[in-house]
Amino acid sequence: MPAPSTPRRTPAMPETRFGELVLRRWPRQRGDTLQAFDGADHYLLRLLEQEGQGPATLVVNDQCGALWLGAGQRGPTWSAGDDWVARRAALANGEDNQRPLDTAHWLWPWRTPPESPDQVLLRLPKSLSLLEAQLAWLAEWLPAGTPVLAAGMDKHLPAQLVPLMSRYLGETKAGLGWKKARVFRATAPGEALAPVPEPVSLSLPGRDWTLSAGPGVFGRRHLDIGARFLLGHLPSGVTGRVADLGCGNGVLGLSLAADNPEARVTFCDVSWLAVDSARHNAEALFGADHGHEFHLGHGLDGVDQPFDQVLLNPPFHRGHAVDDRVARTLFRHAHRHLRPGGELRVVANRHLPYWRPLAKLFGQAEVLAENEKFRIYRCVNG
Repeated sequence: MPAPSTPRRTPAMPETRFGELVLRRWPRQRGDTLQAFDGADHYLLRLLEQEGQGPATLVVNDQCGALWLGAGQRGPTWSAGDDWVARRAALANGEDNQRPLDTAHWLWPWRTPPESPDQVLLRLPKSLSLLEAQLAWLAEWLPAGTPVLAAGMDKHLPAQLVPLMSRYLGETKAGLGWKKARVFRATAPGEALAPVPEPVSLSLPGRDWTLSAGPGVFGRRHLDIGARFLLGHLPSGVTGRVADLGCGNGVLGLSLAADNPEARVTFCDVSWLAVDSARHNAEALFGADHGHEFHLGHGLDGVDQPFDQVLLNPPFHRGHAVDDRVARTLFRHAHRHLRPGGELRVVANRHLPYWRPLAKLFGQAEVLAENEKFRIYRCVNG
């Protein structure tokens, strides 16, 4: 008889002066092999031990709470970010580690803490446009001389990072590598050295529209080719409630709303900046009394009403990691929130094996259209 398997232990972040942290990603999923921390987190906390100027810390772009929880053992700490899931992960990990976090210390984009921090710990985001906007924001309000420590994993560092940081913060120095991560040091100039990047405008083929998108929003400069394909296969005659799930700048839901004026769309995303962009675009196109709704959160969690239609162009990454479980989770959300007879339309890369999980959930998954790169699936809730 084989020996019983040993339960998989949740990885603990290497111990620092602030104590060991056991961290998990959100949502909690059985068998999740992606760690909730990396060498960049450990490097920043190690440098905070060695070089911290005072007790108060501002953390930017924390993934799952490693920096917020670690720096919080030193003194008052605020965490600034765009990602609702990152915030939720941090709060859950705070409870797990008996270090509950104060939700008032979370800052959505462009909010500033009530007091000036003694130092800033910045995880370099995946999006270069988001990084530029955050650097401009820090330069504008931080007191002159505030240390800014930025770190990322070597394999994900953007090209020309030092000149980019220098443009907004002044002289920036690259530090030594450690645990496959690298740190960059700068001090706040106390004034804006370069203008805040302007929102990007995107013209939509076939419509006299110009959509705007904030920094870091998916497809902000160019219409995503998957979304472009789905735009040609949106449903008509829709009169009920529609969810644009993972809405980005809102291009899918806005297009459906324009062609189906009796439909009411709920624009959903984990990104505060995406939801804000969709809201701005809806008001610009349809006026302030457009009747559409906006949901910042994990998929459709927290949304009460059922839907007649769900549109989905799902991601297959979590951060830098390839992970199709995000899409599979959103399939389940759609199934749970669709009325009987309601319909999900999904656009996805042809190579992604989505037919089977969709068919398992809905009983069928029709390939509505396909080209050399993408498939559009149509699933009806039985």
